[in-house]
Amino acid sequence: MNISVEYKDTSGTISNQNYNLTQIAFAKHFAIAGQGYAPRARKLVRTISMFFHYNQYLQRHAFNNDRFSEPPAKLSDPTEKGQFSNLAGRAIADFLSKRIDHSIFTVNYEAAMRIHNPPIPLTVNGKSVKRPDLLAYSRNSRFAIEAKGFSGGCGNMNSHKSQSQTGGILVNYTVASVAYKLYGQVKCKYHDPYNENIPFDNELLKKLTKSYYSGLLEFLDEKFFDYNEMEMQDEKFYEIEISYKQFQKFFPNEFPFSYFRYWDIRHLPTLILPRNIRELAETGISNENKPFMFETLENNNIYIDNDRVGLKIR
Repeated sequence: MNISVEYKDTSGTISNQNYNLTQIAFAKHFAIAGQGYAPRARKLVRTISMFFHYNQYLQRHAFNNDRFSEPPAKLSDPTEKGQFSNLAGRAIADFLSKRIDHSIFTVNYEAAMRIHNPPIPLTVNGKSVKRPDLLAYSRNSRFAIEAKGFSGGCGNMNSHKSQSQTGGILVNYTVASVAYKLYGQVKCKYHDPYNENIPFDNELLKKLTKSYYSGLLEFLDEKFFDYNEMEMQDEKFYEIEISYKQFQKFFPNEFPFSYFRYWDIRHLPTLILPRNIRELAETGISNENKPFMFETLENNNIYIDNDRVGLKIR
């Protein structure tokens, strides 16, 4: 999928850019962007179910023509379509934050509010505190992202920008990322004028990333998952097998997986994790960690994100 992006930089200058989002890259960002506090093996039910539930919106022919598909009229549900549009907009925002602002890590903003020292309340006088969707870290800044996804136009960018500036966590700047015309020809406005020059907060980044990588570390439990080592761009990674047999061992008493034996899921992607994930789960990362800048392959069968977590199609 080619995404046409209207980018507004720190000086207010607007330029048009294009980014290629492969299906395997979208799968990674769609599954993880804003997923609670950390992706874990126990969330496999939720993650895989998302792709079954929204399969009508992810048909290959549409994706290859720079758009998302829609269910036939007899299966159409406006609420479901709105939910998918929101999730797709969040995934695209997460992807673009890695490509445009070179973020190394993104997290659900609410999770950061809870872990922040001191914690930032989610409600005041019984009312929810307004907040953006994602908190992102690059090597020299922390920024908030308000992510939107619409089937029609982009709406009021000033309003979306205002939402990105709420939440209470000090950031260097905020981004309004709005993906629109999702079912026609996907476009996006990515606006991020600079705000304050604040000190970099490595403490919160380390707490958040320790939780993130320790959750993913569950996939290296040899009792449940098979894995081997691989190398990509001079760095070493683990490649973890995701199959019905692993589901059956990890979820012996959960009925949804008893039905998977009737599905051919041998072609589910394998999970890619950094070789030093045990260290990352123990210490987290800081702004000294460089993002992994993945070079997209021609066959598009593998994608590794800036945080060194990826997927590979077998």
